[in-house]
Amino acid sequence: MRLCLIELRLAALLAISGSFIAIQVANWIGDKIHAPKGVYSIATDISSTQEIERVIERSVYTSKSFVASQIAKKILAAQIESGGTTFTIYRFPFAQTCGKAGCLHVVVDERDKHTNSLQLIDLPDKSFPFSTLKKSGCFNVRQPINNTIDDYEICKSS
Repeated sequence: MRLCLIELRLAALLAISGSFIAIQVANWIGDKIHAPKGVYSIATDISSTQEIERVIERSVYTSKSFVASQIAKKILAAQIESGGTTFTIYRFPFAQTCGKAGCLHVVVDERDKHTNSLQLIDLPDKSFPFSTLKKSGCFNVRQPINNTIDDYEICKSS
C-alpha cells in the first residue's frame, strides 16, 4: 500500500512537470468516466484505435503487460478547429491520471506532429476548458486559479 502511494505521488509530480505518467493497467479497466457533459465522445468515435494507441505510447508510461486497445474505448476525445488547425483532445479519466492537479489531457494536431500533455482541473461549472483562437496553430485553455478563471494561450512550435 505504501509503495502504491509513493507511485501515485510520483505520477502526480511527473504529470505536473509535463513528463510521462506511470499507470497500472489493472485499475484502468474498471474506472468510471468523469468529464464535462456533452463535449467529449468516446475516443474511438473520433479516432482509430491505432491513433489512440500512438497517443498512449507517446504520452503515457505503461507496464509491459499493458494493451492499449483494452482502454481505447474508455478514453474520451473532442475536437476543436482553431486558427486553421484541427486539434484532437484526449482526456484520460482514470484514477491514475487524475488527481488534485486535474486530469491528463493530450492534445494532438491533425498532422499528428505536435502533442501537448496537460494536467487540467475541471472548471467549477463543468464547462469545456478549451476554446479556439484566430491565431494559427493555437488554442486557449481556461483553468481555475485562486478563485478566478485564467486563460492560457497554447501554440504549437514552428
